[in-house]
Amino acid sequence: MNPFLQKKTFSLVIFKGKVFISGIATFFFKAVSLAVLFNIAFVIFNLPRFELIAKSKKKSEAIKQKLIVLSIDGFPGYYFDSPEILDLIPNLKEFSEKSSFSHKVQTVNPSVTYPAHTSMVTGVNPAIHGILNNTLVDVFEKNDGGWTWYTEDIKSKTLWDYAKKKNKKTGNVFWPVTVGADIDYNLPQIWRKRIPEDDKLLRALSTKGLHKQAELAVGEPLNDVTKDITKFRTGFWLFETYKPELLFVYTTDLDSAHHAYGPYSQEAKAKLKQIDSEFGEFIKALNLYHRDDLALLVISDHGFSYGEKLCQPNVYLLNKGWIQPDIQTYDFIFKSSGGSAVLLPGNRKSLTDDEKISLKNDLEINCPGTKWRVSTEEVSEIKRSQHPDALAWLTTDEKIYISGSRKGPVYQIAKQPIYGHGYDNGNPEMNTVGGFYFKGMKDKSVWKMRSVKDVFANGCRYLDLDCK
Repeated sequence: MNPFLQKKTFSLVIFKGKVFISGIATFFFKAVSLAVLFNIAFVIFNLPRFELIAKSKKKSEAIKQKLIVLSIDGFPGYYFDSPEILDLIPNLKEFSEKSSFSHKVQTVNPSVTYPAHTSMVTGVNPAIHGILNNTLVDVFEKNDGGWTWYTEDIKSKTLWDYAKKKNKKTGNVFWPVTVGADIDYNLPQIWRKRIPEDDKLLRALSTKGLHKQAELAVGEPLNDVTKDITKFRTGFWLFETYKPELLFVYTTDLDSAHHAYGPYSQEAKAKLKQIDSEFGEFIKALNLYHRDDLALLVISDHGFSYGEKLCQPNVYLLNKGWIQPDIQTYDFIFKSSGGSAVLLPGNRKSLTDDEKISLKNDLEINCPGTKWRVSTEEVSEIKRSQHPDALAWLTTDEKIYISGSRKGPVYQIAKQPIYGHGYDNGNPEMNTVGGFYFKGMKDKSVWKMRSVKDVFANGCRYLDLDCK
C-alpha cells in the first residue's frame, strides 16, 4: 500500500516539551506553506494545555465549600480533663487534636438547650434572639408542656437565613427551633406526646416527602425518641443525597443519660463510648480528614451539674398570695432553668424597694445557699443578656436545684441527686466543648471558639456569608 494513502499522513510527537513531525511526504510540504503548518502544530500542541486549564477552572468553580454543624447535647467540658473519659472517646479525642478545639467554651444564660442552640445560629444572647428558655412562661399549663419549637419566634437572622441569601443549599436533622425554618431540606425537632402519632406531625412539618424518604433510607423510624445512631445516619444520607452546603445535625443521647444517671455514671460512660463510635463512623463515611471541600464544626450547648437540695421559690410566691391559681392569674412568677430562675412580671410590672428587700431576706433564709440578684446593675445585665423583662435573678453556687414547681415545701433535701444544668454560665461546670476542622487549617487560634455564639462567626466566615 502506498504510504501516502494511509489515513495518518503525518504524525506529531511531543517529547519533553518539544514538537517532532515525521512521516510527511515531500509533496505535502510543497502544497502547504510552512507558515500554515506551523500554525497547525501550535494549535495541536497547545490544545491539551488549553483543555486542562479549562477543566481546572471548571473544577475550581464546581467545588462548593460545605459545612456540617454537629451538636452533641450536654457534653461537659470537664470530661476532657479526665484520662478515664478520654480513653472512651478516641475519635472525639483525635478530632480535638486536629481541630481548633476548646473544652472551656462558655454557654449563655440560661444555660439550657434551646436558648444556647439559637445563640449558636444567631451569634447573639437569648435576650436579643428571643428564645428565652426551653419552654414558654405557661403558669397554668395551657400549652400542655409545649416547647419553643418555632422559628418564627427567633428575632435575629440565622445562619440558614444568610446562607439562603447567598443561594446556598441548607439541611437540618432535628436542630432545635427549626419548625417553619426556611431550610431547603428540613427535618425539625418537635414532639407532642412521643407516640407514633408524632411521626405524622413530623412528616407534615418537614420538607415535603423528606421525612418518609429519610426513614426508608436509614431503615428506622425518625422522631424525637430516635437514637443518635439513626440521627448520624440520617445526617450522612441527607448530606450525600442532597449535598447541602450547610447542614445541621443535633444529637441528644448523652444529655438524656446525664439527666437520668448523672455525669461519670456507668450509664453515661457507656453512652459516651457509643456516641464516640458513631461519630467515628460518621467522619469516616464523610472522608472528613482527606477532602478539601468539607468542614466540620462540633459543638455542645452546656455542661452538667446536680442538686442535692431543692428550692421552689414559686411556692413562696403562692404562699404570699402573688399567684392565684383559683382565678388563674398572678402578679409575679419565677421561670426556672434548673440551676437558676428569673423573676418575671404578671399583673404587676415592678417591685417596690421594700418588696425587693423582703424577697431577698425571705428567699435567702428559706433557700439557704441561693443568691438573690436584684441590684440595678445586675438587673440591667440580666435584661441585656438573658430576659428583657427580668425583675431579678435567683442563682446558686452550691448543689441546689431551683425548680419552678408550686407543690411541696419551699426548700427540702432531695431524695436523690437532681442532675441538670441551667446554672449561671460563669460556673465552670457549665462550660462545654467545641472544635472546628477543615483540611489545610493553618492557624487554629483564628477558629477557636470561646462561646457557643462563636459558631455563628465561624460559619459565616467559612462559607463566606454576608453576616451582620
